[in-house]
Amino acid sequence: MTEDAELLRRYAEEKSERAFAELVERHLNFVYGGALRRLGGDAQLAEDVTQQVFTALARAAAALSRRPVLTGWLYTTTRFASAQAVRTERRRRTREQEAHTMNELSADSPPPADWERLRPVLDDTMDELDERDREAVLLRFFEERSFADIGAKLELNENAARMRVERALDKMHALLARRGITSTIAALALALASQAGVAAPAGLGATVTGSALATAAAGSGAAAGLAYLTFMSTTKIAVGTAVGVIALAIGGAIYQANENRASRAALAAAEQERDEARGQIRKLQGELEAQIARVRAADDDNARLLAAIRTTAPTRAAQVAQAAEANAPVTQDAVQTRYNKAKELARSGDWAAALSEFLWCYDEGMVRVQSFVGVRGSFLLSDIGRMAKNYPPALAALQERRDRAEQRMLASPTDRDATRDYASINAALGEDAQTLKVFDQLSADDPRRTALGSLLSVYDLLVDAQRYGDAARAVPYDRALSLFTSLSRTPQTASLPESATASLRRSVVDRASKNVEVLAGSGDVTHAGALVEKVLAYDSSDATKAVLQQHLIRAGHPELMSVQPKP
Repeated sequence: MTEDAELLRRYAEEKSERAFAELVERHLNFVYGGALRRLGGDAQLAEDVTQQVFTALARAAAALSRRPVLTGWLYTTTRFASAQAVRTERRRRTREQEAHTMNELSADSPPPADWERLRPVLDDTMDELDERDREAVLLRFFEERSFADIGAKLELNENAARMRVERALDKMHALLARRGITSTIAALALALASQAGVAAPAGLGATVTGSALATAAAGSGAAAGLAYLTFMSTTKIAVGTAVGVIALAIGGAIYQANENRASRAALAAAEQERDEARGQIRKLQGELEAQIARVRAADDDNARLLAAIRTTAPTRAAQVAQAAEANAPVTQDAVQTRYNKAKELARSGDWAAALSEFLWCYDEGMVRVQSFVGVRGSFLLSDIGRMAKNYPPALAALQERRDRAEQRMLASPTDRDATRDYASINAALGEDAQTLKVFDQLSADDPRRTALGSLLSVYDLLVDAQRYGDAARAVPYDRALSLFTSLSRTPQTASLPESATASLRRSVVDRASKNVEVLAGSGDVTHAGALVEKVLAYDSSDATKAVLQQHLIRAGHPELMSVQPKP
């Protein structure tokens, strides 16, 4: 099957109306079904919105031909156009409020019993998903794609595509639960799958194709407005602004399309028959070329694989050494040895071998030896994260483990290890904002929220954003005091160089000063003052006073610097 991008390119560059008609036929039910849900089952308005969406598609064909997945753009544009249609309908009180009811869904796949409750909020719930999760849902349930096809579209393997869809369903299930809809995930999947069976009215495809092509060819001021709509849909500009542009851009186009609909539809049907033979020939040629390319690619892959086997196959001695290493007892010394080996391999540029050793340390060695728990969640992940910037398999390994940790965290509110792993890997990937997003979605009494907030990376994000209340709930005074007491009592022996001792004291002061800012900013002034007193008793240097003053000014309580340490 020819890709959407190729059909768009043919239409944009060759003005192939046959290519555009194939696009309409392929996505008509999806767009019409989405509009129908958003418009409460008003079939007439859904047809109008469908017309607008494909007119916009014709206008923006050149730009959209570079997108790997068209479904997400169609979904967003349908949302904007439906919102405008609702507003227009409210202003036009003289129109019929209900012209038609929703088309019957496929009898072979009846929707779950709570469909009438789910329908009004289904699209709102999908709107809250991020783009990558929403595209996975659209491809799986609305386009009925296999996981292998989804993976090819989104540049994932089949298993990762399956996990992406399952994660998106979990998120939708949680969002629906907040709205009081508590059906199972299986029922939700069935309701989504049933939407692929929503059929547009007979003849709508020919009408949409003819009108969209006619409007696109008209080349009026509406063209610039519709192109701007495409830009806004792609970059997710605020819906209110987009709706205003839609009203200005497509108002004239809709009027002209309605005037010419009958004549253009007849013309499109005739031209479709004329181009059918030519299109079939091009299709067969494309399939033949694709098959030849696949055969050549397979030959190349086989040649590379054989070369790799010849050059990398281990000797018998190496095999014995590897087996001995795999069967060696997992002790602290063994884990430290393999961790050092991994870092040395990374420094020498042998990233594949280094990644294998790093992942063994992360998945097995440092899990089984508890003294490495802190190293596993910080230094080890940082090592893999640095490698991931230049070595894609390392990035994929981190993302896969992050997704597994997220699944475990969502499945069990009391799994603190999963929560810690999820946040730590996001920190290594430079995606702390994703962790903060999950933090904000959890209720105040959820233990996962407390666990996330107490992690250093998330806690610092909350402090930087001056969200003192959230930070104080995660790290209250008693915990801040316990941490300060533990760190400030670290023995400072003569064996440590003076620079190391000074660095340690700065770290203790910096962490405590941040906790002072949180306590003061959250309104717990008494405990903030008490912690200031203890910090000054630990180190009353001018540098420490300056750090404390800076944090207290941010919190709005500079007067607490008048506290004097007890002798």
